[in-house]
Amino acid sequence: MALKTNYEFLFVGRDEGTFLENYSYDLEEDGKGGQLFVTVEVQNNPADAEEIGNGIYDTMRKHFFVESGDDPYDKFEKSLKEVNKFLVDLKGEKLSEYIGNLNVLIGVIVGSQLHLTQTGDAEAYLVRKNFVTVVSEGLAEDGKDIFTNIASGTVEPGDFVVFSSARLLRYISKTDLAKVLKPDNTADSLGELKELIATEILGKVGLIGMTFEREREVIEEAVSSVETSVEEALSGHPRRLKFPKIPSVNLKLPKFNFGILDKLTDLLGGRGKSFFSGGLTKDKILGILIVVILVLIFGIWYAKNSAAKNAEIEALDATLNQVREQVTVAETKGRYDKKAAGIILSKAEESALKVLNSGYHRAKANEVLSLIQDTKDNIDNVRRIENPKVYADLTTKRPNVNALGMLTLRDQMYVFEYNALYELILDKIEDPVTLDDKETVIYATDFEDQDSLLFMTKSGKIIQYKDGNVAFMDSSEGQFHTGVEMTDWGNRIYVLDPENNQIWRYPYSSTRDIFAAAEDYNVDAELKDAKSFAIDASIYVLDKEGGIQKLYGGKKEDFVVSRQPFVEFDMPAKLYTDGEYNQVLVLDSALKRIFVYVKDLKTGNIMYTGQLVFPTLPGLRDMYVDKDVNKLYLLDSQKVYEIEL
Repeated sequence: MALKTNYEFLFVGRDEGTFLENYSYDLEEDGKGGQLFVTVEVQNNPADAEEIGNGIYDTMRKHFFVESGDDPYDKFEKSLKEVNKFLVDLKGEKLSEYIGNLNVLIGVIVGSQLHLTQTGDAEAYLVRKNFVTVVSEGLAEDGKDIFTNIASGTVEPGDFVVFSSARLLRYISKTDLAKVLKPDNTADSLGELKELIATEILGKVGLIGMTFEREREVIEEAVSSVETSVEEALSGHPRRLKFPKIPSVNLKLPKFNFGILDKLTDLLGGRGKSFFSGGLTKDKILGILIVVILVLIFGIWYAKNSAAKNAEIEALDATLNQVREQVTVAETKGRYDKKAAGIILSKAEESALKVLNSGYHRAKANEVLSLIQDTKDNIDNVRRIENPKVYADLTTKRPNVNALGMLTLRDQMYVFEYNALYELILDKIEDPVTLDDKETVIYATDFEDQDSLLFMTKSGKIIQYKDGNVAFMDSSEGQFHTGVEMTDWGNRIYVLDPENNQIWRYPYSSTRDIFAAAEDYNVDAELKDAKSFAIDASIYVLDKEGGIQKLYGGKKEDFVVSRQPFVEFDMPAKLYTDGEYNQVLVLDSALKRIFVYVKDLKTGNIMYTGQLVFPTLPGLRDMYVDKDVNKLYLLDSQKVYEIEL
């Protein structure tokens, strides 16, 4: 019984230290029949890994798909001997005879027969009627040859076979594996499997999923049956007719489960088998010819459409292969020309998305898109931190706390919200200090010149916290501009006010214990979209698109941000630096990322160098770097997190 094989590739996890690839080859269109599937992982040998993977695949393909009288099992066995010879020769070229650790599974499907072999941790699973069998079990043996044993068996319609470069049952039970692998949709089943095991896998696993359905008979068989039946009906008739040989077409129809005469008579008017009872007249022969011609026309139409569809699928597969090559080129270029690498990856991503949206090769397209993203992350120097350490949980003091920001004064850390201040002594949280029962705090800054903390309120007042005491600060104007953020430098405080396109500077007079009237600091910068700012003698201003301006003496400087990351900002919320810190950090609360830039002390410009990603944290609000211990502290609405840099 011939079966049609539907298959998809998938890669799960990340591990840049190994070579992992899936291969397939289908020669049914060449008339030889059979499909080859190979999954290869090469560990601890990056120099030769690709040569090993491609060599195993090419050797199997060249020796199995040859014209010979051997049955598929014998050809599979002979082909494996050639693969073993290839690997032995490769070992012989090495002084140590070491070619790495191999996890390989090779299988061929001919008709309904599956033959496979494996080495290392690679395994094959058969899911049949909700029961899982490890069909590759017991094949690997320690010996001279890498591939020594072969497993063979018959696959049936509704079976789901999975080739894996690792032992899946380490990460998922047989019961769950049987539940998730559904023969009616190969790609979706593999997608569900990925969701289940992605968080459990530390490295990377290559998967090939295969499902099987009945192959339909070709039109030639149906037409041949028609010809035979008609010839038999014409036996003994004075005018014996014979249909000409009908050319073979690539159309497949369901098997007839009833007599050919019944089928024809139904098509000719439903008169039953009596159609042939009185012999064949010219009208009857003409009717039969019309039926055959219609079937043939339909077959040719179907064949053309099938050919067009197959051509489209092959073209899409070729596109994905081309995209893989582009990714490899981009990865190399990214080391010295990030802009060029970005252009290549953008085009590659566009091509992969077209394949994904076509509805074909969805698993392959998703895998390629994942590869593109991994390459971007690699070039962008992205570091992912899944579960950072909780340094302080403010809900232990107030369950409904809604923290706004962090402050540090003389190496002491504080967290504040709309009316309260929390002091953090090591990992201990002091009871909150009420700032004011009527005023609402919107932001704050540490004022080192006076060893105090300053809090701006919504009404334009400043509250000072000093030596455990809370008091309002005075201004010669009686009130302060509010804006969106406040910081200090020396004996001055600065307020960022996008609405008025200004940075207000307030000098402090210690003799009078009062702030002087606001001074216009900004001369020529556009600050309408400003979100945050920081000072290191110059002032850096972050806008809502993630752009950064630099001002000195109130004037906008010529300022370049180089090697920008591939990912675009979504919701940039906070900029951090100071006079003793040689980096500029930008927090994007929506992306849960911190973008890191390094200062060029010669040019005054900054250059992007990397990202920190915190996928599990809720909306981040503030950050602080303790330069003495090289630690980063992050704040969300209720907790402070500590990260080693």
